Amino acid sequence: MTLRALGVPTTLPELAPHERLIVALDLPDAAAARILAARLAPQVGAVKVGLELVNAAGPAIIEQLAADGARVFYDAKFHDIPNTVAGAVRQAARRGAWMLNVHASGGGAML
Repeated sequence: MTLRALGVPTTLPELAPHERLIVALDLPDAAAARILAARLAPQVGAVKVGLELVNAAGPAIIEQLAADGARVFYDAKFHDIPNTVAGAVRQAARRGAWMLNVHASGGGAML
């Protein structure tokens, strides 16, 4: 079955080219990440926060960046039993994550 058959849009919404850019904040320091995000805010649509930064700065970095006005892609690659992934995704969303990723091998129950 195709995405279109499922009713899922297959084209990007009308976005300015710079809004389609996501910059990786692959840094071990919250202050440096926030400074870089602020400097690049006018030129990018979102920032990516990965495990290095979250483990260095704590999950509050997601909240801080969101409070600063950034759209935050949390690149945690969630993969566990469905209940655990669901709980982790809820917490990431509560912290302000705009987008995140999961490993789909857990099947429909996990998604």
